[in-house]
Amino acid sequence: MASEHVKRESIRLLTFNTWGLKLVSKFRKQRLRAIADKLAEPQDENDDYDIVALQEVWCEEDWEYLDQVCRKRYPFRRFFKAGIISGPGLCVLSKVPISETFLYRFPINGRPSAFFRGDWFVGKSIAVTMFQQHHPGALPIALLNSHMHAPYGHGDASYSTHRACQAWDFAKIVRMLKKAGFAVIQVGDLNSKPESLPYKIFTIEGGLSDSWNVLHGEKIIPTQQLERLSPEEQVLHGGVTCNSRLNTWRKERPMTDACRLDYALIDPNCIIPLDAKVKFTETLPPPLRCSLSDHFAYFVELKVRPRGSQSDKLELHSAAHREAVYKELLSEVNHYRTHTIPFQAGWRKLHFILSILIVIGMHVAIVFVSNVAGWSSVLFLFATSVILVTGLLNGLIWALGVRSESRALQEVTLEVKDAYVYLKDHAHNDQY
Repeated sequence: MASEHVKRESIRLLTFNTWGLKLVSKFRKQRLRAIADKLAEPQDENDDYDIVALQEVWCEEDWEYLDQVCRKRYPFRRFFKAGIISGPGLCVLSKVPISETFLYRFPINGRPSAFFRGDWFVGKSIAVTMFQQHHPGALPIALLNSHMHAPYGHGDASYSTHRACQAWDFAKIVRMLKKAGFAVIQVGDLNSKPESLPYKIFTIEGGLSDSWNVLHGEKIIPTQQLERLSPEEQVLHGGVTCNSRLNTWRKERPMTDACRLDYALIDPNCIIPLDAKVKFTETLPPPLRCSLSDHFAYFVELKVRPRGSQSDKLELHSAAHREAVYKELLSEVNHYRTHTIPFQAGWRKLHFILSILIVIGMHVAIVFVSNVAGWSSVLFLFATSVILVTGLLNGLIWALGVRSESRALQEVTLEVKDAYVYLKDHAHNDQY
């Protein structure tokens, strides 16, 4: 049944990373409330959306405010809660009735030892929301909203393997939902540039198209050329949503850092993009004078084809393209398993064993030092406790965390190999 709240055939969709980290994000409460107010009371029809997918809404009070002020305009809302410290920070506001939801938590999601990162503890996930038909005859929409693992530096700190494995999981869910008859839209802060391996997995293995690229065609500006544009041109013509100098939180970043990380990837067999823009680029009034988030939002207007009109499947990529992606993914995972995993396991195991030996030695030594100076035994006991706790913690990470990560990576390797064998045997029958 078509929604009473959507009067047009097209769907106006917004995805926005709101930067809602508690105690870390500056002016978090004021910014999130300003975003909620703007969504609830748009100034004109250009700021009115049918579906809004948000990321980094990590504080319950921020969601409660969003839920309260937006309930009239967006009667259908969902906040996803799974996670250890907090939820994945994902939520959806919609005028289209929601028929079903589920949350898929990434099995490969950073290292539990990197507690200062937070990705593993919040439970980075894919929030899947399936909607009723928004218009008579149209295919139902399946929206996949996510905030993938962030890069924190070069080399091991980039977590490129984790994002590649997350993209692989994304592609599997996308393909299943497409086969189930949904018009699939993948949105969010995917922390992946257009030329990256995860992006290739989304578009080649998942069979999705970048709505920005579809609309701009030959006018697409490669990532390497974005630095030659002014900040205004980067946003207007390059679709830059992250590290723009127009953003007050990123105004000191070099021009080379400007990039597209926020997407709306669509199934080209049943969805046609009509318009796309970078939104929420304005700043808050005094005294804050800051951008609404450290990202800009991405808006796209889409038309979903009627049911049955998508029978002629578009084959976007050849078997050779998929084979190249498989090889690159296997190489990425293999490098991580043969270099990072042994290093992590080795030094944590060594720390655990040495800690046990040192603690035993210090228990013996404390008998002698206490006879020399009684107060020194207190220091020895304190040092023993610290060494014991840190050693046991690293022992647990070695025995459980690193081994679990290694086995999850082996599972991805086997899945990719299965897909590769199938591709070789059935490439001529595989349709997208």
